[in-house]
Parts: sequence; C-alpha cells; structure tokens
Amino acid sequence: MADARNPEPWGTLIIADGFCGDIFATQRRLRGQLLDGSFIRYAPARDLAAHMLLRLDDLAACWSLATHWLRVELECHRVDAGFGAPHATTYLPSLAEAKDANYDVPTLGGSAVDNHDPIMQAMWLAPRPVVFADIKQDRRLQMRLRQRLSKARTKTKFGGALRAGNGSYGLICADWTEHFAPNDSNIYDCFEQTVVDVLGPIIAVAKAIDDREHPDRGGRAQGVRAGMADGSGNVSAVALTVSETEVARLVAKGLSYKEIALIRGRSFSTIDHQLRSIRQKTGVSSTSALISLLARMDLPHGSDEP
Repeated sequence: MADARNPEPWGTLIIADGFCGDIFATQRRLRGQLLDGSFIRYAPARDLAAHMLLRLDDLAACWSLATHWLRVELECHRVDAGFGAPHATTYLPSLAEAKDANYDVPTLGGSAVDNHDPIMQAMWLAPRPVVFADIKQDRRLQMRLRQRLSKARTKTKFGGALRAGNGSYGLICADWTEHFAPNDSNIYDCFEQTVVDVLGPIIAVAKAIDDREHPDRGGRAQGVRAGMADGSGNVSAVALTVSETEVARLVAKGLSYKEIALIRGRSFSTIDHQLRSIRQKTGVSSTSALISLLARMDLPHGSDEP
C-alpha cells in the first residue's frame, strides 16, 4: 500500500487509470482509493471528498466546494485557485475564489501574474505548500507581485501546487487579509493534507472529465430531456422499478455500492446490475446528473419490482 504521506503513488495511480468514459465507475474507483481506508490524513476533509465525488462531472462545482470549504476550515479570508504549469510565462489566479463575506476582501483575479517570479516558482516546485508569513517582509517577493498582493491586502499566504501523476497542473492559495495567520501547525497540516490528499487527485479527474465531455454535454442533455419530459416539465416517462428507484435515491445520497448492498440486503452484483439498468433507462452517466433527474422525476410511479 502507498505511503499516505507521499502524494505521488496515489496521483500516479489515478492518472494512469484515466477517465474511461463511465463517470459512475470513475466515482466508485476514486471513492475506493480515497475513502475506503485511511488515505485522507485530515479526517474532516473526508466529508469534502465525498461531496466533491458526487459532483465529479461538474468542474466548477468541485472548485466551489473546495475553495469554500477550505476557507471556512482555515478561517482565512480568501482562497483562490487556478490551472497552469511551472514553465508557463504567466499564471491567471482566481479561476475559483472564495472570500469571507464578513469583510470587504478584494479579489486577486483580473489579470495574469509573472509566473517566473520567485514566489510563484516556489509554490510550483516546492515538495510541500509554501508559507509566506509576512508578505511585506518576505524577501522572496519581487516588487510588482509584492504591490499586487499588498493591494489585495494579503498579510499571510499559504500556497501549494495541485499535483497528479508526475507533474503540477494548478495552484491553490489561502490568504489572510485582516490579520496574520495564527502560528498553529494544525492550520498548515489542514491545508497541506487537504490539498495533497483530496484536491489534487479529485480536481485532476474532474478536469479530465470536463475536457473530454464538455463539447458533447449540451446535445446529450437536450436529448435526454426531450425523451423524458412530460408537458409539466417533470420527468415521468422513465419506468424505474421500485427497487431501482430506491437504489437511485441511495446513490444520489453518496452511498457506495457496498453500503447500498448492505442496506438493500442484496449482493454487490445485483446493485451493479440495477445501476446499469437505471443508466440505460434514464440516460444519465453521473451522480450529479442523477440527483438533478431525481428532483424532476415522478418517483412514486415506478413500476412494480420484477
């Protein structure tokens, strides 16, 4: 089993498996790797991972869940993230950003930064997230980036690379703007372990799905709606059995196949067969799509269980 403190073996495994086109299967694989054991070192982040896995086919939702959760957990004032690469000329921050609504926290977005700045390269290349305890006093910052961070009122910054496989594909930063970050190792552990164990692998796969699926998503979704929606806007033409309806509800709650099998008193293979049937009947290929569908379906009218 891979050492939980070394992000590379897990990241390599996830990317090596790739996205096979079956989002349910990908969710199940990631759940097994991340949640069926002690891989996630910061225990509260398990709940974040579970929620992100439910929205694996919605990259924007994954980013939103991650940045908002991390901002609240760290009690910092701003968390921002974006895609990029260490060798790129520029980096555009704040593809995703969460700010403390109790303060007038400026955004870091708007324009690209020089990716060759020492502070940027430190975040990209360091094996662990980097701490800039006092932005005004840190000699690693060049003037232009120091001015930008000062304008954004950053006092303390944590910055780390999102990694999967053999490389870094994004950055995520936590900033304190109203005061300096507390000198508490638990805060750093929370940031590091959540970024390495949860965000790095899940965002990488969510991006792979988005890159592959997005061009065709609109047409497929329209076809499903046209085939299932009745005149009231509800979906009722899909004839799920009573058993399939219950399984669909449990999947939408984020339960694993094993958990559903125990609850339903059925074998793993039976649950897997029912999920295949649900997918064929509804045309959905992910948990988030299933959740959306269940919200519109006339579930009490499922046909009798065979």
